[in-house]
Amino acid sequence: MGSDTVENTALRLRAVLEILAAEDPSGKVSRGTVISAALHRVPLTGREAEELASGTTRGERALVNATTKLVKAGWILKEGRSGWSITSGGRQALVDFPEPTRLAAALQGNGAAPSAARKTPRAAEVLEEVVRDAVSVPTVPAEPNGSHQDSGNGYEPSFPQPESVALAGSFGSALGISDWDPAGATFSFDRHDELWKLTLDLPAGSYEYKVALNGSWAENYGFGAHRDGGNIQIEHAGGPLSFLYDHATHTVLTKPEVGA
Repeated sequence: MGSDTVENTALRLRAVLEILAAEDPSGKVSRGTVISAALHRVPLTGREAEELASGTTRGERALVNATTKLVKAGWILKEGRSGWSITSGGRQALVDFPEPTRLAAALQGNGAAPSAARKTPRAAEVLEEVVRDAVSVPTVPAEPNGSHQDSGNGYEPSFPQPESVALAGSFGSALGISDWDPAGATFSFDRHDELWKLTLDLPAGSYEYKVALNGSWAENYGFGAHRDGGNIQIEHAGGPLSFLYDHATHTVLTKPEVGA
């Protein structure tokens, strides 16, 4: 992993805190707004700008994954559709840890005091450890049944994943299942790139769909990667069509050339 990616991700984590801190204490900011603003402050460079199979860039994926560290430290809250907000601990962290390496050291220690951060002998190594999981992609085989659970080889996804993902839409009758079934056409989780994948052989026509998690409509994503968003609409010429879902960004893509 390049040092630029490590340093930039740490800078963007601080930017996330600053962006949220600029809001009214009772206000919340949408995930998309926060991530876009952080990437604007610290632009993508080099390999960070490479587009992944999900359609997002490597740098954006790393940042979204790394923000889980801020949640675990108790510095920000992610409240689904309500948006993200900063806690009093997050505001204090901006004061206590003005440098990226000290911020990273504090994250590693779940909000250690400034004096403890200064005692860290190799801050650059701590910084590397904090963001390594967010940037790296595990090279392990796909899980055929769609589960992301550990099957005995010690694998853990770099970003929390749902138990299951299903494609619910107007094409159910073409597949012999009910239309808009939130537990119908299920994806398989590919551990190599941490994407959920599904390929369907559909007749030509116009279709609408959304992604439903864990077999119900309680959590679903549609147009624009928005939770409870509008239906995604496609025109299909007929034949195999692959769907990709990235839970880190809630992006759903169709790619005829990608197998499940």
